[in-house]
Order: sequence, then C-alpha cells, then structure tokens
Amino acid sequence: MRRTVAVVTCLVAILGVLAPAAFAQAPAPKVTIVGLFDQITSAGRNLYDGDFSRSSEREWYARTRFRPDFFFEVGRTKAVLGLEIDLGYGQAGPNDGGFPANNSGANVHKGGNASLDTNTDVAGLVEIKWIYTEFDLTGKDSLLPFIPVPTVARLGGQPYSTLGNYKVVYANGDFAGFSARTTFAPNLSTQIAFVQVEDEIAGSNRVARTATNRRGNDYALILSAEVSPFKGLDIKPLYSYFYADGATAGAARRAISNQQGAVAPTQEHRHTIGVDARWRSGPFSLDPTLMFQFGEKTQRLATNEFIHADIRALLADVIFGFQLGPLLLEARGAWSPGNESNDDLRGKIRYFEPLNLDTGYYAGWAAIFALGIDYYNGGGGTMQSMPTNIGYDRYGRRQLGFRAIYSLTPELSFTGVVSPTWTDQKVDTDTSIVAGGASRTAPAAATNGGDSRYLGTEVDLGMTWRFAPNTVFDLQGAYLFAGGALDTRQATQGVANQTFDSENGWLIAARLRLSF
Repeated sequence: MRRTVAVVTCLVAILGVLAPAAFAQAPAPKVTIVGLFDQITSAGRNLYDGDFSRSSEREWYARTRFRPDFFFEVGRTKAVLGLEIDLGYGQAGPNDGGFPANNSGANVHKGGNASLDTNTDVAGLVEIKWIYTEFDLTGKDSLLPFIPVPTVARLGGQPYSTLGNYKVVYANGDFAGFSARTTFAPNLSTQIAFVQVEDEIAGSNRVARTATNRRGNDYALILSAEVSPFKGLDIKPLYSYFYADGATAGAARRAISNQQGAVAPTQEHRHTIGVDARWRSGPFSLDPTLMFQFGEKTQRLATNEFIHADIRALLADVIFGFQLGPLLLEARGAWSPGNESNDDLRGKIRYFEPLNLDTGYYAGWAAIFALGIDYYNGGGGTMQSMPTNIGYDRYGRRQLGFRAIYSLTPELSFTGVVSPTWTDQKVDTDTSIVAGGASRTAPAAATNGGDSRYLGTEVDLGMTWRFAPNTVFDLQGAYLFAGGALDTRQATQGVANQTFDSENGWLIAARLRLSF
C-alpha cells in the first residue's frame, strides 16, 4: 500500500511539473489592428441620378471613412472583425442620423451612415464588414489531422478575395458562409466556398411565396483552382453554381423592366464556368478573362402556367500592359453580349450576371462609368448597372480603355485614362431612367429594335502623392462626353413623351488616406 501511494505521489509530482511546461509552450494570444482613414471631397455635375438628359443636379460634399480590421490570433487560428464608419461633413437631411431616427436615404449622402453637424454628436451606424474565424481544417494539428494535405478554412462573414477571380469580374465584396483553401504544392491549390445569399427561417416557409418575409434558401457554390505552371503565370479555372428561390438579392440578379410582362422568377439555376489568368514577363503583363454562363429561370404566370427563360451569356475581358521605365502603358478590352430591346426576358437571358461585384468592375479605369477616388459617386452612385452588373441594363457591353501611369518619383505619379464605351445591342432611347440610375424603363411595345450603342467616352486625369509614411493624397478629374445611348424620353412641363439628348458630366475628387 505504501509503495502504491509512493508511485501515485511521484506521478502527480511529475504531471505537476510537466503541465506548466506544456501550457507554457502554447502560443500567446495576439491582437493587431490594421485599416485606414479617408478624408474625401468631390464636386460634380450631371452624374448623380443616372439620367444624363437632365443636367441640373450638382453637388460639392465631403466625408470621412474609418475602416479598421481587428485580428485576434492564437497560433495559426485567428478571428477577424472588420468595421466601417462613414460620416458626412454637415447635416444633409431633417436630422443628423443616428438612432432611432437614422434613415441613410434621407439624412446622409448615398452610402453614408450619419452626418457630422455643427455639434458633431451623432450616433453613426457602424457597419460590420467581416466577422469570421480562420483555422486549419486539414493537415498537421488541424480539425481533421488524418487528411495529410493542409487546408485553411474560414467560417462567417468574409471577403471573396480571390475565390472566384483575380480581377473583379464575378465575385467581389463580402459574403456569409464557408470557404477553404487546400494547398497541394507551392504552385497548385484549390478553393471552395459556400455562399449563403438568403435564408428561409422556420415559419416563413408557410407564408405565400410572394410575401416579403419569405426569401427562400438562396445560395451559391464556388469551385476554383490556382495553377502556376511556371514563374510569372497564374491560371484560375472556375465553376460556380447559383440557386435562387423567388426574390433574391439585387447584387446577384439585376432588376430589368420587361416589355412583355414583369420578370419574377420562382426558381433560378445559373452556372458559370471560365478562367481568369495573369502573366508577367519582364516589362510585359497580360490579364485575360473568359467566362460563360448558362442555366434557366422559371416563372409562374398569373394563369398558373410556367415559362422558362434560357440563360446564355458571355464575358471576355483582357488587360495588356507594358512598363517602359517610369511609364506604364495599359490597354483594356471587354465584351459581353446582351438582349435586344424587343426580346422577351421571360424567354431568354443573354446578359451576364455576376454573383456580386460590389460596384468594383472596371474600378481604376474610370470615375464616372466606374469607381474612382470618390467611391460613392461615379460608378457606385450613378451608372450602377455598369460597375455592378458588367453591362448597361439588358444591352451588354463593349469596352475599350487606355491608361498611362507615369512615376515622376517613387512618391509622385500621374495617371491618364481614356475609355470609350458602347453597349452590345442598341439601346431603346424612347425609355426613361428608373430611379437610382440602375436600369431603364421597359421598351415600348412597338420598339424599333434600338437606337444607339454609344454610351460615351470618359477622360480622366489623376495624381498620387505619397508625401509621408503611410499617407497618400489623391486628386482626380473626370469628364464624360455622353453618347446617344444615354438619351431618354420623359414627361416635362405637362408634355409627355419628349426625347431629350444626353449631356456631358464631370467630376473632381480629392482624397487624403492614412493607412495603419
């Protein structure tokens, strides 16, 4: 008995010595913060409502953005919380925003949270951009250690990053769901993501399909790979499936007025396949993208009959660059087919629909037709169907862009851009602009098949000055020579159905950014 007690006492003593040592080897928790502060001001004319035939709207405003990301790390496991606050200079509505009376559409500039009035005491809304956990799913010291290849997974609200593309053409911004990256070799990896677009919670499935609180279980699946056959070349093949039941998020399906009746699908099955690539060799660069889309939208008519729309769409986008000392010369071409104005969209869809672009398509190549220094105006606030959905309304897109960046010093550079833009099919200009500028009203029943493809040519000039560590000043001016495809028909002064020619628009923006 004494011998047994002695052995047990020795074991307890040994464990007592080893346990603190084991805990001491555990990595210490670490918290880091990265992000930015933006101070932005911009002025412009005839670009805020998407209707370029009415040139009376103009503004000069300023705002602040604070975008911090908090990283909570223990070893290789981390959790990330990304926040965003957008506050305008000066009260812009009946109150300055905040709770409980905040109404961004009435009280602040489009995209903002609140306004800093003369007392600046406002309860601005804090947006949650990212809230996810990243951990080792497979490989050594993982959740599934019996699978030898390493996989890093994310759960929660997270960025799309490069899950679906290198440049912004299909999936951009943020989503809620699951993603994982498996690395088989330094030059070969695969990525998978499950995107929960909308969720049908218990009880809502009992109400009518058209009820606002019945959204359906809408989701997307993304499968992609990254292959680097040799240094300088990266290839990303993609397959994505999108399913929607009834109404769904506007970022995944655009709202377009149809001549022969409203388009309200009960179900949608959309498949996207393609490849995105980037090649670097000395002074040359090439970024080609080719994606094909197919599937079906099913709609139930008032007669209880079902009509099926065939989806066939395409997107081709290529950027070529050449570095000549301090001068970078680039050219970009894009083509995406569309529907003719007299097509019945309940029967066929020919325009490309990305999963979510977060108004990021063509950013950096325009400031009125896309996002520029002021990422509220320009493409984000006016021509929403261009940077959000690739094409203009149902009509597709043909694009040429030429960009030159000259670095006078490592701290000071100048940028010039020229971008002529067309639709693929002719726009029926005997229509008006839907509020917000995202699309046009339905073509007339006796449409002539369209009037014009030319949307206009945008010319941009910009400057970037890195005058202090982590501090950058950007200045940009943009002018749009509006084309005939932006002409509209509307009622004015009691007279209906008058067609007005589009007029030019301009934008000047400045931004001071501190990154930390």
